[in-house]
Amino acid sequence: MLWQIGTPTLGTASAGWAAMPEDAATAFTNPAGTVWRDKMEVRAAAQILYGDVEFTDDGLSNVPGNDGGNPIGWFPGMGGFAAGKITDNIGWGFAMAGNFGLGLDYHDDWQGRRFVQNVDLLGMSLIPSLSWQVNDCLSVGLGLNAMAAYFSFQSAPRAGLVDEDAYMRFKDLENAYGGNFGVIYRPVSGTTFGITYTSKVELEFTDLLKLRNFEPPLEAVADELNGTRTEVDINVPATITASLQQALTDATTLYVNLAWQDWSDYAGVTLALESPVQASVKVDRGYQDTGAFAVGVRHEFSQGMLGGWYLSTGIALESGMTNESNLTADTITNKSWTFGLGAGKELCPGLTLDVGYNYGSLGDIDIDQQGRPPFSPRLEGTYEDSALHFLGSSVQFEF
Repeated sequence: MLWQIGTPTLGTASAGWAAMPEDAATAFTNPAGTVWRDKMEVRAAAQILYGDVEFTDDGLSNVPGNDGGNPIGWFPGMGGFAAGKITDNIGWGFAMAGNFGLGLDYHDDWQGRRFVQNVDLLGMSLIPSLSWQVNDCLSVGLGLNAMAAYFSFQSAPRAGLVDEDAYMRFKDLENAYGGNFGVIYRPVSGTTFGITYTSKVELEFTDLLKLRNFEPPLEAVADELNGTRTEVDINVPATITASLQQALTDATTLYVNLAWQDWSDYAGVTLALESPVQASVKVDRGYQDTGAFAVGVRHEFSQGMLGGWYLSTGIALESGMTNESNLTADTITNKSWTFGLGAGKELCPGLTLDVGYNYGSLGDIDIDQQGRPPFSPRLEGTYEDSALHFLGSSVQFEF
């Protein structure tokens, strides 16, 4: 679940996420902020991600093959955000962005192909929302998270007694719904508190399971299950984010985040098969909830060669949901440090440009994934110096 959506929070490494009501992207980050404006605002954002995550075998993997290459590489993203007022104390917002999921595409003949060759789990959210300004200090907001999610999984199980590759494939596009709730509290000018809760979204993917190229003694079972209607249930985790925006001087602003994400709920994946056999199993992947902390600062320059520009920076730390004992090659994740840089300027009245860069360090990620008998495949090694790079830009218009 990425914090990077191409908006000004890139510059602060997500700090201030839920406490920036002056940015139209609040329609995504905190629906309570949409009423804090005098004009309608629209922000368009674009972003490119580069993931550098490569596996190195430590010598104990028992399936011949290569290292899989870099399974992430380049990944584009974009978003649109709008906010305005219906009446003096009723605001509206609309957001379209995706920050859930990612994809991995390994080389077909890599050492971990028994477990996964390629996998995608991607969510795109459309969030209409309304907000109510209770008084001069307080507002609340509620949004509907309509998510379109795509899930695709392919692996190459062992074909049978001979050490050749079989084929397994599942994919589906599904729609599901959740809710976003937010509060903005501004007790005095220059101090803004924000808190956002996003509910879990229950995804139910269904496809006809595809199994090919199996040989004895697995051929008969694979032929029976090939084409079976299969359901995979996955929960997008609930989140809570609390943020502070504090003016230190007329030109310098401090931003802080505290966040929690319910990955222990996401860990429970249900797999159900219909005819010719009816079976259902829930697998707990053993993930734990995560916490995050971020702090950032923004300074606006009034004179000199940087006059009219603001510069921002930030740092964030997020705990990991996995460890070596439950890490699998289809979900490469770890605790992370993120460093952010950003800049912005009002190009002309009603038009603002923002750019930002994030470097996310995942460090060395150890994996020791083992399959079941009789063939007992094993993938053991390290994803060394793993990192994610984000470069984004956005423009905001006032009407």
